[in-house]
Amino acid sequence: MHDAHYHYSKEINALQNEYGISGICNVANEKEFELVHQKQLFYSCGVHPWNASLDVFESMLPLLKKAPIIGEIGMDSVWCDLDLNIQKEVFEKQLQLAHALNKPVILHTKGQEKTILELIRKYPNSYVVHWYGCMDYVKEYDEVVSYFTIGPSIGKEEEVTHLVKQVSMDKLLMESDGIEAVKWAIDSDDYIAALKNEITMVASLKNQSYSEVERILDQNFSNLIKKIGEFLLLCKTVIELSFYLFFIHILSNKD
Repeated sequence: MHDAHYHYSKEINALQNEYGISGICNVANEKEFELVHQKQLFYSCGVHPWNASLDVFESMLPLLKKAPIIGEIGMDSVWCDLDLNIQKEVFEKQLQLAHALNKPVILHTKGQEKTILELIRKYPNSYVVHWYGCMDYVKEYDEVVSYFTIGPSIGKEEEVTHLVKQVSMDKLLMESDGIEAVKWAIDSDDYIAALKNEITMVASLKNQSYSEVERILDQNFSNLIKKIGEFLLLCKTVIELSFYLFFIHILSNKD
């Protein structure tokens, strides 16, 4: 199993170590940046739309330049009421940076799917759409993004189930979005059960065996990580490359 997008907690860290789960930890501030380096966790870094401001972007810029992945970034008109013009400006600045540095991006699209689709078309890149929860634009996103993560609400949330039905297996990844998101999605904090349920639901929807679905999803995740490694090698980002090589070692041992 893997977890392509999660927020750090001691519980998740312990369970990932126990079950050999690889993942991408989300970093949204300097404290979290220091934590992932201390714990030697593979990570993404971005200004979340809930925190969007030009001051925050400027303060985060040095971290964004060091990060192997930019994200989660995007826009949100469902879970927050921050000015959308500010959200859009900060989002586009991060898209421009990721495009210029050839860094993959993890997207947050809640309620702003059309606007975000228009923006990412301007900046071709490797995009991972995190927990897509909209019945619309699935085909259009599928044409321009590399992967979609499956939200732990699959089977309960119609939009997530619809996504899995519409998208080919080679473009799907697993995610938890962290313990709090798991609690919200399945009314339980059972992290392992949430990930296993994603595999079970995809297997049912795609008429495949559990083991085959797990193999394909994990291979998709490995392919994403290898692409990130190509960027690090090209840029010779020594510190981040050391974390990447350590992460690849873990993935290889799993295989």
